[in-house]
Amino acid sequence: MSAAEQQDGLGKYIGVYIGMLVITGIELLIASRHPSGGVLLASMLILAFLGAILGILYFMHLATENRTAIVAFTLFTVFVLAATTYGWTDSFRILFGAPFAK
Repeated sequence: MSAAEQQDGLGKYIGVYIGMLVITGIELLIASRHPSGGVLLASMLILAFLGAILGILYFMHLATENRTAIVAFTLFTVFVLAATTYGWTDSFRILFGAPFAK
């Protein structure tokens, strides 16, 4: 790999890192203004989602993968999250209480 290719790659990662720092700064500014609960929740979730997408695409190198791998990774992640949330027996106790407890 030539020096120019290494610089471009490093510059991309530094740019993504600075972008994530800017997202964090925006989150701090929003939180310091004490908006209502719904506005705070929505804005923080959107910014956290953007930061997570940046981290996943560039620091986990998914931006260079083909579309099939990205779709497969996304579907697998959603499946695992759904399975851990609704597949455990304790999740039913949270929803319906402990039916056989005395």
